[in-house]
Amino acid sequence: MRVAYIIISGLVVCSMIAVAVSMIDFSGLWGDSDDEVIVDPNADIVAEQQTAVANDPVNVDEIVLLANMLSNTGRMSEATEQYERALELQPHDHGIRLDFARSLQTNGLLADAEAQFLLVLEAEPDNLPAHYYLAKLYMGWEPPRRDEARDHFTRAIEINPDSFLAEQAQLELEMMDRSSPVATPESITPVAGP
Repeated sequence: MRVAYIIISGLVVCSMIAVAVSMIDFSGLWGDSDDEVIVDPNADIVAEQQTAVANDPVNVDEIVLLANMLSNTGRMSEATEQYERALELQPHDHGIRLDFARSLQTNGLLADAEAQFLLVLEAEPDNLPAHYYLAKLYMGWEPPRRDEARDHFTRAIEINPDSFLAEQAQLELEMMDRSSPVATPESITPVAGP
């Protein structure tokens, strides 16, 4: 009787394992699934904002919100259209242009971001965020544009030394001072030949 109980228990366990294994879709493990669809978790929110803009096409706040959403979801070409639309409606709103510059920067469009930051600074030479983020942009350049970054970090500190961004700029300058110097053609000593 004991042996029969062990055999029946074993068969029940094996059948449970077989059912569980049969329910697992192993095709995804090896990339064999042709019908795999990637769903954007923000699609509904972006669609709602697109509807809000369509319903009120001159509401700059709604347009900028849509532009920021599109940028944050990697849809930079669509975001650019919305930023440009907002700037057409309010060409002197440097906050919009600063958002645009930061979105371009985040999405790796460094030259375009630089142009937008410089337009902000041309209109508002004491725009602390523009100086700080332009300096960060220059540090992200390959190779880093250290001298220009240093100038803008320094200017950010001068504008408002007690601000959070000025404190961050100071930390950036300290890290720059501690980092190893960049080789220049003048600093490289030629190696004597054989």
